[in-house]
Amino acid sequence: MFHRFPPISVPAADTSFLTGNGEIFAKLKQESVAGKRTVFVTEHSLIFVTKGVKLLHLPETTVEAGPDTVVLLKKGIYVMAEYIEEGLDFEALMLFLPVKLLKSMATEPFFQHSKSPSTAPYAVFEGNELVQAFKAHLRLYFDKPVVYTSQLLALKQREILLLLMNGEHRREVADFITAALSTGPEDLDEVMRNYLLQPVTLEDLASLTNRSLASFKRDFQRLYHMPPRQWINEQRLQHARLLLDNTRLPVGEIATQCGYDNPSHFIRIFKKKFGHTPQAIRAEMTMD
Repeated sequence: MFHRFPPISVPAADTSFLTGNGEIFAKLKQESVAGKRTVFVTEHSLIFVTKGVKLLHLPETTVEAGPDTVVLLKKGIYVMAEYIEEGLDFEALMLFLPVKLLKSMATEPFFQHSKSPSTAPYAVFEGNELVQAFKAHLRLYFDKPVVYTSQLLALKQREILLLLMNGEHRREVADFITAALSTGPEDLDEVMRNYLLQPVTLEDLASLTNRSLASFKRDFQRLYHMPPRQWINEQRLQHARLLLDNTRLPVGEIATQCGYDNPSHFIRIFKKKFGHTPQAIRAEMTMD
């Protein structure tokens, strides 16, 4: 199971978030012990580590973020770990970058669109003096609340992107924004392959492909020639059958690995597909 981040709503008493007018702008993460968990980042984000080291575990690599680096992270599911340096607590800032902001940046005259942006879900580079000063200033907002929070933080979101695009990594930042806004069929297919076995909703998948739910369903039907829920269940159940036939994993664990957080629902649709419950098929295999 993963943790959605940022959450849909934040309690007014939680001062680790900067919010205003119903929006969540930033998060201050502080830890005194090392930790690791799976997180569903629901907004494109910037990560600034101030103390310790954050590791992002991706399928083919691990990205390390420390006090001298900046990480741009596309929304999606990641395994994140925090490591504590001796004598320090871990501390990091996350600044969320809504799609409307990225679209606004992409319409600026100076923005250089990329015809083939990187498909990597992140960009990491060293922060210069201006970026480090921005990070220190953003950190102050958590200790010294201001009156016009939403107006000021909307400016801060735009400011950091402009600072990054004025540095030597402007091409990487532009590539990241271009990829984050892409709505091509190849992006839809990539999202489906990456998140097929995750317990995400159709609304989550639509958001990950930068589509409304209606547009997602329409484009999905055009690409796969069937409704998304039908296709997802077909693919997941075939994978479940493969695990049932070739492993000794408990049925509940197979359900979880195939994206079903309700084992009873999984058993019910499995039986409808294969004619028998997973337990019955496994019992028959044991007798054979």
